[in-house]
Amino acid sequence: MNKNQLLAILIFAIAISGCVGPNKINKWVAKHYDQDLSTQPKVKSDYLSVTSPLVASDIKPSEDTKQTKNFLPLLFYWHMDYLNTCTLNAKLPINTFISSFQTYANSKGLKQKLNGQKLQLSIDSIPNMFVLYDNSHMIWVVYAYGWDNISFRPNNTPLVVSYKITNNNTVVKSGTVTLPNTDKILDLRFFQSIKKATDEYLDQYDENIQAMSRKVVDNIVAGL
Repeated sequence: MNKNQLLAILIFAIAISGCVGPNKINKWVAKHYDQDLSTQPKVKSDYLSVTSPLVASDIKPSEDTKQTKNFLPLLFYWHMDYLNTCTLNAKLPINTFISSFQTYANSKGLKQKLNGQKLQLSIDSIPNMFVLYDNSHMIWVVYAYGWDNISFRPNNTPLVVSYKITNNNTVVKSGTVTLPNTDKILDLRFFQSIKKATDEYLDQYDENIQAMSRKVVDNIVAGL
């Protein structure tokens, strides 16, 4: 293999690796949520308040970084792992949590069970990161052939919610609810676009945040 052939293959590899990058993923996340993040998460309730140390002033829906790992350049076979690590703005899952928590709490009669007492929640930890993992392969004899195994992988950040129940500003009960992240690995299906797979993964993620918010309600109600 001469230098020109090797250079052509290298350019081809770089071109493939640039197909999905941080800008695209950030754009897809922004389109999926389409939320105004310039304001703080709000609670529409006279008995409930929610705070979180995770909320910052940043209005970007997500921040994505790309890495290349396990680069294996053999004579007729190359292997590369591309990792796009996407961190969602904490306001996104917190907004989802608050909305789902209030709806479910109302259906469970939480306000009536509190009997005039107030509930203060602090979301201390919440899942808000995933990795778009691209396991890329290339082989060549005369021409180069490439294929990718792409998957979405969650991290293991749990949901941690601490709470206080107060009566006339006096704490009468407190506790912490910790729930594991239940997001599943999602593999890109044959002929499925990465954009559609991103939406599918985020749909699953949103549903799991909602499910965890309901479990927090159940835990609090069970302790009353």
